[in-house]
Order: sequence, then C-alpha cells, then structure tokens
Amino acid sequence: MNRRLVRFQALWGGLLAVGLWCCPPAMARAVTVLFVSARAYPSPPSTWAWRPAESHSEPVKITDRAGHVLQGFWASIPQGPVPTPDGDGSLETACRKPNGRAQVIVAFGWEVARAVARACDRPLLAVQVTHQQWRSGFETPSIAPRTALYLEADPRHHLALIRAFLPQAHRIGLLTPPDVPNWLTPLREAARVAGFELDEIPAGSDQEAVRALRVHLAGLDAVLLPPDSRLINEWSLKPLLLMTVRQGIPMFGGLTARYVEAGVMAAVVTDESRLLDQIRPLIAPLARGKAPSPHYPTAIQVAINPTVARHLNLSDEAIERARHSIEALTDADFDPSP
Repeated sequence: MNRRLVRFQALWGGLLAVGLWCCPPAMARAVTVLFVSARAYPSPPSTWAWRPAESHSEPVKITDRAGHVLQGFWASIPQGPVPTPDGDGSLETACRKPNGRAQVIVAFGWEVARAVARACDRPLLAVQVTHQQWRSGFETPSIAPRTALYLEADPRHHLALIRAFLPQAHRIGLLTPPDVPNWLTPLREAARVAGFELDEIPAGSDQEAVRALRVHLAGLDAVLLPPDSRLINEWSLKPLLLMTVRQGIPMFGGLTARYVEAGVMAAVVTDESRLLDQIRPLIAPLARGKAPSPHYPTAIQVAINPTVARHLNLSDEAIERARHSIEALTDADFDPSP
C-alpha cells in the first residue's frame, strides 16, 4: 500500500479518535409536543410518568373548526423548558405555539386526530384509535408524517389468554367482516400454531353478527370478538353476551376493558398507565420527518370479569393462571405493526 496513504489513514484515524473524545455527541434536542384530547386525559398530565428532564404546561381549552372544545397542553420531550401557553384559543393557533409551532401533535381519539389533520399540517401521532379507524384514512393528504398507536391490543394475544383459561379448548368462533382485514391472516396463522381451529363466521353487519353466531354456537369452546365496530358495538354486544352465557361458552376480546366490565369474560387490553412510555419513542422520528409504522400497544394487561368466569364454572386456579398469562403475552414474538 502507498506509504502516503497509510500515513493519511493513521492521521485521520487519530484525529477522529480525538474528535470523538473531546466532542461527545450532542444530547437529544427537545421536541415541543402538543397533546390534544376531546375529554380529560386517561389521568391528569401532572400524574403521568414524566422523566426528570421533561416538562409540561397546564391544560388549556382549544377550539377546533367545528366549534368543539378540546383539551390541550404542551410538553418538552426528552428535555427542555416548560412551554408556556397563552391561554385558550383555536386549534390552528395552538399548532403554532409556543415559539412558532408544535413540532409533533399527539391526538387522543379518532375524531380529534381528524380535526388536527384538517387544521394543522404537522407530524401527527394518533393515539387510542382503532386499527379499523386508522385504515379508513383522512379526508386530506399531508406531506407531514402521520402514524398511530392503536387502541386495541394485537388480536393474537387473546389466543394465549384463551389457552390459559381453557387448556383443552380447540374450536374458537370468530365473527369476520365481509372484507379481509389485515389482522385476520396473522391471527389465522397464530391460531394454527397454537393448536386452535378458528371457526370463521361471516357477517356483514351487527345484526347479521347476532344471527350468525346464534347458528354457529354449537360445538364452540370459546368465542373471540373481532376488533370491528361494524360487527361488535353497543347494539350487538348485549345479545351476543346473553346467548354465549346461556350456552356456557366463554367470550374473549374487545377493544378496551369496558367490554369486560359489560360481561366479556376476559380480554387483553392496553395498559394506560404506561401510555407515555409507548408514545415517547415515536416522538423523535416524527419530529425528523419520519413516520414509524402504525402499531399495536406493547404495554398490555389482562382484564378479567371474575363474576362471569365463576358463573361459567371456571376455577379460581384458571382465573389466577390467566392473570399470569400477561408474562407470556409480553414476551410473545409478534411484530406489533400489522
């Protein structure tokens, strides 16, 4: 090798080493984030699991173009001074404050996310929106990146929960919409691997879902609710629950813990107490103009209705086994982005 080239490489390597030693990488820059919700947040922002260097403002009222009053506050992530809001105002104005404009907007709920998309062409993280809602899309395109953290847990997680409750279960009934949602194929494969026979029951509406399940109940070991509000909603859930309980067939699933409170025996749901931990890693790439893939929450927990479980003659041992199934769910080797 040419001696001059060797000397140059040695000199450059030394300079690079000195440079790295004397000039460490800069700390992550603060990102100003606007959080917007149509209601009170899962808990007051002051009680969230903020890190010591992070800061947030007090909530203010924000009005969207339709005149709806939203709740909003600003935060600096991962570090920075407390953003100081000027008081109540419009959503368009809120997007530009403080110090120019919010770098990332976190919208809680689908209608709020749509309102933000109409008013602010800023990087957007939609939180607590369903997979179905996100796939329906926005009315307006955007050059700014958008992504979502889904409301519901990955449907595949319910298979481990069913197995924990019912070790001998084999045949699971699943109501399916007329289209083929992209959560269905991974669920089919996971059911096959877990040793379940997935009995798919087609239905085009909530009314059809009630009629179809009634016909297919015989021979099922369990029923898994699909994450689809066209089939499972306030109208259809009650008759579905009544018929399964009367037949002694456990029902699993649902978008949130409210389904379990309504009578579903158990479900894997988002752990809202760890919501900020899931939001935080998505902020920096959005601020850089990158859109991470929309994905299911990874911070999850098991919700159980013990009254329903005991009514179906499931033992306390089975209930306790299901409570501990969260450890297996957390370690499940699933890609959270469908």
